[in-house]
Amino acid sequence: MVFRPVHAAEQNAAKPRPTAVDLRIRKAVILDLDGVVADRQPIDEIAWAKLLVEQGRAQAGLNLDFLYAGHPRRAVLKQDLGAVSESDSERLARRKNELYAEAAAQLKPKPRISDVVRRLNKDGTICALATSANSGRTYKTLAKIARRKDSAAIVTREEAGRPKPAPDIFLLTAAIIDAETEYCVVVEDPVAGVPAARAAGMKCVGWAAVKRFGELAEAGAHDLISELSTGYFNVLLHASDEATAAGERV
Repeated sequence: MVFRPVHAAEQNAAKPRPTAVDLRIRKAVILDLDGVVADRQPIDEIAWAKLLVEQGRAQAGLNLDFLYAGHPRRAVLKQDLGAVSESDSERLARRKNELYAEAAAQLKPKPRISDVVRRLNKDGTICALATSANSGRTYKTLAKIARRKDSAAIVTREEAGRPKPAPDIFLLTAAIIDAETEYCVVVEDPVAGVPAARAAGMKCVGWAAVKRFGELAEAGAHDLISELSTGYFNVLLHASDEATAAGERV
């Protein structure tokens, strides 16, 4: 996919604020890949647990809360295996990738995500993907779960600039699809994505197991869901219309 060369922050700063009835308004739902579009967590757990066992650690020692908080891989290695040298960190990261690839045949899309995305597209809401994964793994994942064609834009960490929790990836995605940030809803699973979305001026929904609601709420998620319905995002986006209209009447 070819992206238009644009500096997201400048692009969004230069846009006039739209009115609620402005036909140029383009509403969008921006999805994270891991944990939102792809049910990566079971595969990750298998790979990390096998890595721990290979390193002589108990499988039960895997810290799932830390793993799903959106920390970089080196931080996860340090958390689960203790201090490691840079060369060992690179070696272990490669081994973890190998173990993930072995288990990736079991990768599936998240429940109901396919139906929701198709419905949003049908209703005229743009769907885009913004992920901290590299482009190679992103497109391999999408090929496995057959979801590439549903996204108007796919933005990976190579294009984004600064990683989450910086807002760069969301601002760039909005610029590419020509959507106003206040009419974008971001769906995130890792905690790091929540402040990134908020800093971009977007609503953020945390989609995760109920046991993780506390950390996502503390990070600033506007809403928390454990199940997805086809009408959910239309309600959120309609609320954006009402909020803007109310602001104009004041």
